[in-house]
Amino acid sequence: MKPRKLDVSYSENQEQVSPVGTRYTTPMARIFSDESYIQYLLDVEAENVKVLSELYPKKVPKSAATRISRIADTKRVTTRLVRDIEENKTHHEMAAIIAAMSEKAGPSGKYIHFAMTSADAVETAKAIQIKNALSMLIKSASALRDTCIRAAVRWKDIPSITRTHGQHAVPASFGLPFAFFGYSLQKSIDRLARDMADYTEGKLSGVVGTYDVHKNEGIDGPTVEKKILSRLGVKRPEMSMQTPSRENIAYIISDLAVLCGRLAAIASYIKTLKRTEILELEEIQDHGSVGSSAMPHKSLRGNPFIEERCISIARVVRGHAASSLESVHTEDFRDLTASLSDRIAIPESFILSDYSCGLVKNLLERSAPAQDNIMRNLRSTKGITSSPLVMSKLVEKGMQRQRARELTTKAAALSINGGISYYDALLKNRQITRLLSREELAGLCDPASNLGMSKELIDEIARKYRKSRPKSLLS
Repeated sequence: MKPRKLDVSYSENQEQVSPVGTRYTTPMARIFSDESYIQYLLDVEAENVKVLSELYPKKVPKSAATRISRIADTKRVTTRLVRDIEENKTHHEMAAIIAAMSEKAGPSGKYIHFAMTSADAVETAKAIQIKNALSMLIKSASALRDTCIRAAVRWKDIPSITRTHGQHAVPASFGLPFAFFGYSLQKSIDRLARDMADYTEGKLSGVVGTYDVHKNEGIDGPTVEKKILSRLGVKRPEMSMQTPSRENIAYIISDLAVLCGRLAAIASYIKTLKRTEILELEEIQDHGSVGSSAMPHKSLRGNPFIEERCISIARVVRGHAASSLESVHTEDFRDLTASLSDRIAIPESFILSDYSCGLVKNLLERSAPAQDNIMRNLRSTKGITSSPLVMSKLVEKGMQRQRARELTTKAAALSINGGISYYDALLKNRQITRLLSREELAGLCDPASNLGMSKELIDEIARKYRKSRPKSLLS
């Protein structure tokens, strides 16, 4: 007995293995559902026949286009029917679609897939899918950008300490990092908008992009292709082979990886601010939530599960970006080495990116500054973070920069080791007090009143954002 061909295997009762689309999901998953994908393929096939019937009615009668448009719906050409034909008969996805449509279309079925190859339908459907997903993701990222900028404005009057390399740096507004997050998110939004305009390319030019059947049939292939793709809402490439340029997918998934990297950075910053010994940001805790199965006290503030999930998501999407970059290379005019990567990388990257945007937005909306702790941390280093201002003022008064650095460093060491304020340590150095009065030093050493241009920067970002939405904050 001849063994059954082993290829795809579909089952209604098959368990979902990946948590993407089930545990970690958003409405984005509907765009990438099997039913939606088949509907996109049906739309491409129907539009092809419809346009041909309009431009070349002697080649494709309008009655056939009407019939095919009527049955090009997953209520008629069901997912189950298509997958059953594929699994048990054709072992080829597009051949199964064509067979299922032809079964429903009757005699009109002979016009289905006219002058097309499988990649025409598949790549165009994929472009529609990606364009819809980009549109949804831009809305999610924009909502998060709005939340970041609102937080920045709301918290701009709170003085705080900044950190570089995990150490205290200089004072700034507590809202400043969130203004920067809004600005950087806008950069990703701009990139995604460009991706949607430039890289969502369909293709209906035949087996290797030469419109060979069109020309043989006396049909203006480029004109037909342009009209179909315009109606489907995707871009026509100036040239393609059996598929549009593979760089398109690589650019898009790479931009999703960049976005997820920024989301991970925001989540990591929030996680740092919630550390027990820092605790500058507190999250509203749900009644009955559990932080740890073994440590009851962690239910008070909880472990940073959400923040760490965002960091984990960024790692997964970066992996998909690497896979997409590898898939730019295919042999000859096309091969299928990129097929599995696309089926996994594209939906998972979009769903996880959208999911992560929602997580970070929710984190910010559920968080509030712990102002007593912020002030405690700001003053915990006794004013030594004012050293750049003191050094700069000494140079202004005539002292050599290297000498000013040495003296301000020595005063900082005295403050830390001697348990006195930086102001008092500075007063003990006559070289400093000869150039700077007590009043000048007191003003320089008050961290709460030396926030640089923090507030102005926040206001500027918010103002530009409001004026230019949804364009770049820099435009």
